[in-house]
Amino acid sequence: MNSLLLRLSRCSQSLAAFEVRCAALCMGLIFLLLLLNVITRLANHSLYWIDEAAVSIMVWMALFAASASIHYKSSIAITLLHDKLSPALQKYLNTLVDLCLVAFFATFLYLLNVTFEPFTLWLTHHGDTTAFAATQFNFIYEEPTMTLGIKKIWMWLILPWFAGAGLFHSLTNLGQDFYLAKNLEA
Repeated sequence: MNSLLLRLSRCSQSLAAFEVRCAALCMGLIFLLLLLNVITRLANHSLYWIDEAAVSIMVWMALFAASASIHYKSSIAITLLHDKLSPALQKYLNTLVDLCLVAFFATFLYLLNVTFEPFTLWLTHHGDTTAFAATQFNFIYEEPTMTLGIKKIWMWLILPWFAGAGLFHSLTNLGQDFYLAKNLEA
């Protein structure tokens, strides 16, 4: 493998390992929150915010794990067609899947940019979310959660992470596909 692709593969591996650890941490937090929920309900002193926190952390866990699974190529898949193809055609199908993932994540990043409008927030409003909401009619940075009392943007920050990391893993996998295809032909 050439040195750039090797470095990208190592970065993708490190990022995936980090994401797996984050997903495991999220799972532990969910367990502790649900245990606390059971204990407080038994004591007739329910903490109403625990359910929202557990669901939000579960979303983070799922997206960390989904991003890591792209690196490991261990996502859930229907392999009926893949299994019927010859090894050469399987490689083409894998490359097509990686191309589709790159297109998906690039589109997802574009849509997140349109929704979050980070450049407008920072360049025009200098990070003032109240002024941003008033002029852009975009309340994404101002809307609070129902029970936690924090701004929803803190929960939604996993989306740019997922899109960026997924794109990075997909591009690295695509580079590996092209490298393998080039070396098999030679």
